[in-house]
Amino acid sequence: MTFENINVLSRKSDLAVIQAHEFGRVLLSKYPSININFKTKSTSGDKDLQTPLSEMPNEGVFTDDLRDDLIKKNCDIIIHSWKDLPLDVGSETEIAITLNRADERDLLFIKKNNIDKIKNERSIFILSSSPRRKYNLENFITDFLPFQIQKVHFQNIRGNILTRFKKFIESDSDGFVVAKAAIDRLLNADLKLFPEIKKTLLPKINKCYWNVVPLSVNPSSPGQGALAIEIRSNDNNLKKILLELNNKEDYENVILERGELQKYGGGCHQKIGVSFQSTHFGKIKSSKGETDKGIPFQERIIYKNSNDISSQQISLNEIFPENLSDYSFFKRNVIESCKKELTALRNKCIWISRQSALPLNQEIHSSNVIWVSGLETWKKLAERGIWVNGTSDGLGEDSDLNIETLTTNQWIKLTHLDAPPSKIRHVIATYQLKENEISLNIANKKYFYWMSSSAFKYVIDRHPNIRDKVHFCGPGNTYKEIKNILADDSKNLFIELSYNDWKNKILQAID
Repeated sequence: MTFENINVLSRKSDLAVIQAHEFGRVLLSKYPSININFKTKSTSGDKDLQTPLSEMPNEGVFTDDLRDDLIKKNCDIIIHSWKDLPLDVGSETEIAITLNRADERDLLFIKKNNIDKIKNERSIFILSSSPRRKYNLENFITDFLPFQIQKVHFQNIRGNILTRFKKFIESDSDGFVVAKAAIDRLLNADLKLFPEIKKTLLPKINKCYWNVVPLSVNPSSPGQGALAIEIRSNDNNLKKILLELNNKEDYENVILERGELQKYGGGCHQKIGVSFQSTHFGKIKSSKGETDKGIPFQERIIYKNSNDISSQQISLNEIFPENLSDYSFFKRNVIESCKKELTALRNKCIWISRQSALPLNQEIHSSNVIWVSGLETWKKLAERGIWVNGTSDGLGEDSDLNIETLTTNQWIKLTHLDAPPSKIRHVIATYQLKENEISLNIANKKYFYWMSSSAFKYVIDRHPNIRDKVHFCGPGNTYKEIKNILADDSKNLFIELSYNDWKNKILQAID
């Protein structure tokens, strides 16, 4: 069956209309003859801009009013932000599909003009009405921003994204947290339909420092960044058409996230974030929050990891490194000639492989975007007073950084002189590795965790007998390079997200 006309309903906000048109473009790319009629409607959540969402009496304040129109056949399809949907949508309608998911992460903006005030007062005021963000971000802000903060204050804010950003810029508040997907969609909006959005939003963004908050410390609201395409449950012909547009992987991840939230009861009052990321090595599950009973929890794992070693019989003297202090194969000598080049950098995206890749006391101009390999490097650089914009979260430089809407700067990588090839073409060698003697008895170890391919190559050249032992490392370039070195023996190579994850599983196996 074909459709000549389809009525698509969304909320009235600019973002909601942009999302509806995003769906329309995807539908027309497959079925160009369909005529789409776009309709909008204000919901109870749009009309009440005073009550914090966590205090509203029902979960579907942005969705129920639209669903009534769908059930009454005033429209054929509703486009929702999936995170707005209650866990139970009833039996008369269903979420048929989702499109390619946008970025799940949150963005934190801090006004440039407020930095001196923040430093002097050692406190910061952040606009956010989300209990999840308030719970997750307090420690992040004190630990990962490049100035000492003793107290984080959160202030409620309501309204559509553009309204909230305007309120933020005009207020005395220091910071503002928002879904990155919303900012990306607004900045990428069709200029013919929304000619003023980019002109309005970009000047406000340029008044701020920003960072993309990693999912490891701030898992998203379930479904954040994904669009839910809702239809009547008995509209089977329409469903058949829509299923051809469905992103099965993203749909599955959202269902998993909502299933995790269901365990805790759901609702906007929950201090709970859950994210599922699809990667080349499987799904990563990140969850963090506090239950209604006040019990905190945090988890970041490879979901249904088939390489789980916690069930194996392992002795502590069979592992390396037993402690991080044992992992010391190189001295890192600064290449002095790099400092002048680093000082001259302007309007670049600088990917820093480890904290030592940026020499101590090295100045980096504020026009540059700073991206780091993991949280430890971020924290160390923040302690040095350096503003970090984001992290690959231990997933390597091949992970999708997805910051093109915020910057189009050229990428540059800081690493050591003999580093393996990188997808980032412009590399500045900032230090050189000088080998230390291997003092520990490594030859008798059976389980290894490697933090660089350089260390692996150095050790295996001296102890080739360990090739057929069991090796673990993080998922980025280290994994790719070690896999190439091992070749046929790579069946013994597995991914763990961090040394601490690996060590904890080892300890579980020992217990």
